[in-house]
Amino acid sequence: MSVLSVETIPKRIWKNTNTDRIVEYDKQRKRSQFDVDTRIHYLWFHYLKLCLNLEELNYYVEKKGSRGSKVISKTKIRVSKTKYKKWGLNDISGMKFNEWYNEEGYRNLFIEGGFRHTGRPQYHSLITKLNVFIDFYNQMNGDFVDTSKGNYTKEVVICEKIFEELQKERFDELKREDPRMDVRDIKKDGKLEKDYQYKSEGITLVKKNVKNCEKILLSVCNGMFPKST
Repeated sequence: MSVLSVETIPKRIWKNTNTDRIVEYDKQRKRSQFDVDTRIHYLWFHYLKLCLNLEELNYYVEKKGSRGSKVISKTKIRVSKTKYKKWGLNDISGMKFNEWYNEEGYRNLFIEGGFRHTGRPQYHSLITKLNVFIDFYNQMNGDFVDTSKGNYTKEVVICEKIFEELQKERFDELKREDPRMDVRDIKKDGKLEKDYQYKSEGITLVKKNVKNCEKILLSVCNGMFPKST
């Protein structure tokens, strides 16, 4: 199976500084509902591109039994051509968001076309889920993964790498947003510190992000984001 052609969403840093561009933009964007919505449309666009890529690769979302081993059903990632008939699906895969969004009519899809996001989407969390899924898929279907150390499975080694290396900044970002997220109090040298829980919990968190992303992808296929109503 081939790796994905879509790419993860990188952190945007101001030149010659350590300032996260997204954090700075957020302060301005939140002053306008239109700008807040644009951020969600940006992510909807990227999730749709991922759906189209997975459809090409004949990807199925698996549902497993309570013990998590036996697959009880499969749902193919298939984008509704009826729902998205005005989105320019034949061209969207090779386009940047601003290029697509500013085309005549595409911005208005969200205003006049009945495409409304559900709930209160969390921007950074949605980016993390998307990135984790892409990294997980590509690692699972890409180059050789060394599983000789610690007698770990391929999946465990990849999850650990994503949590500790590939998406570490994104998980740290979520930790700053919500200090309760997968954090424990530990004592070190007599001081109370906060740190991520054990590696096993980091691995579990990566798997959870992958499954959550799959649920979002299925919703996006049917014209809803980030989840079904």
